[in-house]
Amino acid sequence: MRFDAATYGRSFADVYDRWYPPDADTDVAVQRLASLATAAASRRSVDTARVLELGVGTGRLALPLAAMGHAVTGMDSSVEMLGVLATKSDGAHTVHTVLGDVADGSAWPAGPFDIVIAAFNLLFNLAEEGSQQSVFDAAAAAIEAHGCLVVEAFLPAPLEMTERRLEVREVTLDSVVLIATDADAGSGLVTGQHVELRDGEPPRLRPWRIRVAMPDQIDAWAASAGLVLAERHADWALSPFDPHGTAHVSVYRRRA
Repeated sequence: MRFDAATYGRSFADVYDRWYPPDADTDVAVQRLASLATAAASRRSVDTARVLELGVGTGRLALPLAAMGHAVTGMDSSVEMLGVLATKSDGAHTVHTVLGDVADGSAWPAGPFDIVIAAFNLLFNLAEEGSQQSVFDAAAAAIEAHGCLVVEAFLPAPLEMTERRLEVREVTLDSVVLIATDADAGSGLVTGQHVELRDGEPPRLRPWRIRVAMPDQIDAWAASAGLVLAERHADWALSPFDPHGTAHVSVYRRRA
């Protein structure tokens, strides 16, 4: 099977909201993003921020931001994910959607935007370094002078050799979900399968692939695009960043 930009969406759109429902951390993320968006918009002396979420998926962040009155555009390479998102729009605060590969700068919607969001490890879902760099290049061109790019990513554990693992994600009365991964230390690529076994049904494979990077690598991509790190925290609640922790939320702005 060949991996492409839409593989993840094809694999998970039908179960994404059930497996990864909004939670308290989602609420904190929305409030933090709304604060950044509002602050950027206020510098233009307006109340409504122009927001672009990359890999918008089923709208976990985009929908509540739109409900706050912001003009939200969501970009995704998955027809399936955008189809689920479309079923949730209430018409009052609709998320404008764009089908396209976020690694292709020519496919981005016309800006400028007050804030561009790459959350939930969107950056790692781009499994080539050139594609990851392209997101920063496109974001630098798309944000307002006082706008920002927000990147959320986990901190990968050091890999010294190829690792293959099998984990149990879920066990119910009539199903088992396993996660098989193959991580390559040299390339940073992690190839995975969610293996879904349901009573009376054939096995279902849900493939995915990511390319992990440490914060200093991400900062280098930003610098190459003319962006600088403005702040970095361990989470959306603004906890101090711990280089030995599990995640980071980083805000980049245009170089002065």
